Amino acid sequence: MLTKNLIRCRTRNGKLIPAFVDCQNETLLAQAENLIEVFEQNLGRHRTDLDERLAPLLTDITPLDLGKGLRKLLEDRCTFNKKKELDYIEERRKLLTLAANIRQQQAWESPEEFRLAMQQSPKAADCILLQEKEIYADLPENDILESFDSLDAKQLLERYNLGLVQALLLNANKLLLHVDSGDAARLRRVCKYLRFFRLLCQIKTPDKAKKNHIIMEIDGPASIFEYQRGYGMQLAIFFPAVCSLKNWQMQAEIIWKDKKQLLQLNQNSGLVCPYRVFSAYVPEEIKLFENHFRNTVQDWQISEKTPFLHADNNEIIFPDFSFVSHDGKLVHLELFHRYHAGRLLPRLNWLAKNPDTPLLIGVDRSLERKPEISEALQASAHFTKAGFIYKDYPGCEKVLQCLQKIKTI
Repeated sequence: MLTKNLIRCRTRNGKLIPAFVDCQNETLLAQAENLIEVFEQNLGRHRTDLDERLAPLLTDITPLDLGKGLRKLLEDRCTFNKKKELDYIEERRKLLTLAANIRQQQAWESPEEFRLAMQQSPKAADCILLQEKEIYADLPENDILESFDSLDAKQLLERYNLGLVQALLLNANKLLLHVDSGDAARLRRVCKYLRFFRLLCQIKTPDKAKKNHIIMEIDGPASIFEYQRGYGMQLAIFFPAVCSLKNWQMQAEIIWKDKKQLLQLNQNSGLVCPYRVFSAYVPEEIKLFENHFRNTVQDWQISEKTPFLHADNNEIIFPDFSFVSHDGKLVHLELFHRYHAGRLLPRLNWLAKNPDTPLLIGVDRSLERKPEISEALQASAHFTKAGFIYKDYPGCEKVLQCLQKIKTI
């Protein structure tokens, strides 16, 4: 992902206009291909070697920040060697102290004779780096490129354009998405991304006149005082899923250079979603929950299709999970993570008016510590029989206990 200093955009009449590149430009494609080849050809070499080969290529790319941005995206796809768990500074001090002491003992006729004397010294055993080839291996320039997740030149340029938007979203107040609900499968996938990345979102249908149209209002990191950095990263990772829709429009209020600016994009902006395999981007804790549930629970199954639930004022609820019992009863689960305090109380009020709704409620322990939420949970009849508290992510046991209770509702 691009960092703030690499964002290229301009403002006009209160609107942000990202400096997207032309992904069909032959010159840019050739330059991108050259950069990719350098990374592919430098596997097993030091970072300094990589830097030396990249330097002349980057000077040919204008503007300079574009080349730096492409390089940043490529480095994000690299794995450099992990350093040994060693205090290199202290070990170098021991080595240099030993070398200084031996150097003062006599005038050595050759470097080889001097090194042999060091190795035969009684204190040589205390100098770990004496046997190491890379005594400065902890310095960044001596990192070794171990692996590189390659891609083609067009994909790199596409990821650059997407990276510009993602970097801007790290300072968003909120996003307003207008999406076409006609493609139910893709929309359901986008909603799963919303839930998986624990984003604050209110989904509504505008009115009866606009069929196959849904509005998603997503809170941005700039509107959240706690966990701002982590939430912003989640929002940025989620955004590419929007680009997988056939028809969409986005308005985002961005804090840019201490001013509020409007970012407007749609399906014609040329942004491409890189998420080819959906399961590859499912958070690890969700995979673990699903696998453990399927392997340990006999009477219930996780439904592959999670339906929308309709609430008051045209609001749509998209549960985190849906479960089906062996006799066909369908029960849903909605999780409220630490970001979701503002959505929890209205949901409890709605469930009080609709007690027959087969909806489990899971609440993160960090929310329960808030006095107003703790009181609301204790007063909620629905939460008493169909709710539970969890830490970070729920376990199968708590979910199963609530499924058994709500089955009788």
